[in-house]
Amino acid sequence: MVLEGVRRAMYAGSWYEADPDRLSRQLAEFLANAQMPVDSKSAALAGGSNPPVQHPVLAIVVPHAGYAFSGQAAAYAYKSVAGQKVRRVFLLGPSHHVGFHGGALPMQVVFQTPLGDLEVDKEAVEQLRGYPLFAKMPEVHRVEHSLEMQLPFIRQVFGAVKIVPVVVGALSDETDIRLMAEILKGYVSAGDLVVVSSDFTHYGPRYDYEPFRTDVKENIRKLDSRAFQLLSRKDLEAFLKFHDETRDTICGLYPCSVLAAMLPDQCHGTLLKYYTSADTGVEDKSNSVSYMAIAFSGGNWPEHPASAFKVSETIHLSPADREALLAMARKTIETYVRTKKVPTAEELGVRISEAMRSRLGAFVTLNKFAPGAAGSGQGGRNGHGELRGCIGYIWPLKPLYQAVIDNAVSACSRDYRFYSVQPDELKYIRLEISVLTPPRRIGGYQDIVLGRDGIVLFKDGHQSVFLPFVATMFGWDLPETLTQLSKKAGLAPDDWKDGAKFDVFQADVFEEHRLPGRSPATQ
Repeated sequence: MVLEGVRRAMYAGSWYEADPDRLSRQLAEFLANAQMPVDSKSAALAGGSNPPVQHPVLAIVVPHAGYAFSGQAAAYAYKSVAGQKVRRVFLLGPSHHVGFHGGALPMQVVFQTPLGDLEVDKEAVEQLRGYPLFAKMPEVHRVEHSLEMQLPFIRQVFGAVKIVPVVVGALSDETDIRLMAEILKGYVSAGDLVVVSSDFTHYGPRYDYEPFRTDVKENIRKLDSRAFQLLSRKDLEAFLKFHDETRDTICGLYPCSVLAAMLPDQCHGTLLKYYTSADTGVEDKSNSVSYMAIAFSGGNWPEHPASAFKVSETIHLSPADREALLAMARKTIETYVRTKKVPTAEELGVRISEAMRSRLGAFVTLNKFAPGAAGSGQGGRNGHGELRGCIGYIWPLKPLYQAVIDNAVSACSRDYRFYSVQPDELKYIRLEISVLTPPRRIGGYQDIVLGRDGIVLFKDGHQSVFLPFVATMFGWDLPETLTQLSKKAGLAPDDWKDGAKFDVFQADVFEEHRLPGRSPATQ
């Protein structure tokens, strides 16, 4: 689908000045007033840990209310990057008007501001559109203010840089968040800046959020302080748990979460400015919105765009690691099938090595043997036994041991092709685990090597995957493999021939040595 059109400045003249000269002077004044060091009120919110900004700044979190309210806070964020050479901005913000899942990409090629146009990086947008979490949604962009409020600042401070605008809708869980982050990380490189547009606590009857009625200002400050501290440490799990417990009305919850999962390990957050709408002189004191400017620095984006999910090129599992992972999968399945409870890693009683803590994709496959075939010792894809479930993570979203636990449960109970495994079947099932290298994008299907490569097909929001052994198991050549992959994705059989994109990966595959049909105690 070809990008086309112009995204007009919908809120110029209402939320901020439409006249270029007045707007430029206003922004210049905001930036001039953004002086460091951080004032005592803002510093107190950081909880005593607020390291100085280093350069380069990799990302900023910026509020998006009308400039009369949050413009000064926004200026602190942009001031922290002033003088830094920025060639492109990845712009992430929440949706306030349209509900959807995933990331909304624009069809428009230009985003207007009163200070001059900003061109969309069409190639990056087209690449992102190949992934199922992203889709073209021009109407979402047309009405959304969270991104628009950043555009005049971007134009004023960095000039006519290219932008990659993404409105982030709801994401199902931590896995979805990490997946979006890993996809975006595949395209960010040195010279890029990530701008996340978010306000923080929205308190009062207007926002249907009044968890406390006394010491309101102090309690809002405590909520914002906790949110900042978790976000600045990039502690995604704790940040999401905090939200679940408090239901804090952070409008940019999902884009902030994606940022936490994107940033390099050594990166840290610095609070630059904090205040609430009540501090701006508004008459309505019953409602409050919190504004924070945060800079993330320390570390670097890669010099060149990395292939998405390029966490590790090789897999280093010892024989003991493989046996431990198989034992975890077996105990998980037996526990879940019999009790419908997912055991924790601690309950499984298996030693977790450093290699098992690496983030890697993994599939768990169940092959069922007929009672009379138990002694053959052959896996299901070798003709002895039949597939009974196979589910996994293609991408390195979780530590390997956790991916195995998750997918062991899914393989025995959530593979839509099969009914759930029953207790009396357990002794006839042999487990197989495939640990995957991170997928890498290839130029075209001609680069696929059957038998070596697992294949992920992407087209028009559709996706399907084959593990490396699938083609050889069925005796398919490359055209037949891709035809079957297209059909699996819900596409027409020949859709792989035009406009499809492909990722490939390799797999370390290992299986149980136990003989199905006999209980572990008699092996």
